[in-house]
Amino acid sequence: MPVIRADKQEQALFPTWSEINHYGINHLKAGQEVPLHYHACNEYWIIVSGRGICTTEGDTYELGPGDLVLTEQGQEHSLLVTEEMTAVYIYGVLPPGGKIGYLYRTKEEQQ
Repeated sequence: MPVIRADKQEQALFPTWSEINHYGINHLKAGQEVPLHYHACNEYWIIVSGRGICTTEGDTYELGPGDLVLTEQGQEHSLLVTEEMTAVYIYGVLPPGGKIGYLYRTKEEQQ
């Protein structure tokens, strides 16, 4: 079983059987916003501490410690932090040619 270090997440380090290809820990301040975006893979958030309001797949939720947010590949989501928050995020399987990170729809795609 390999160990992946947060600061050295090269794709080649993740075994071919892994359903995870990237992860991180976010420390967010009250009032901070994560803008509406999507990913080329499924994304999962685990709220460790704090509170916020999340929009995902067109629905809005209040989040708190222990909550798990599941967002399907290609679905837009955002976050407004209402109480200082620590959250773990995990990216699922990245399709061939997929890109890690935030992706944004063009104005034409939004219409």
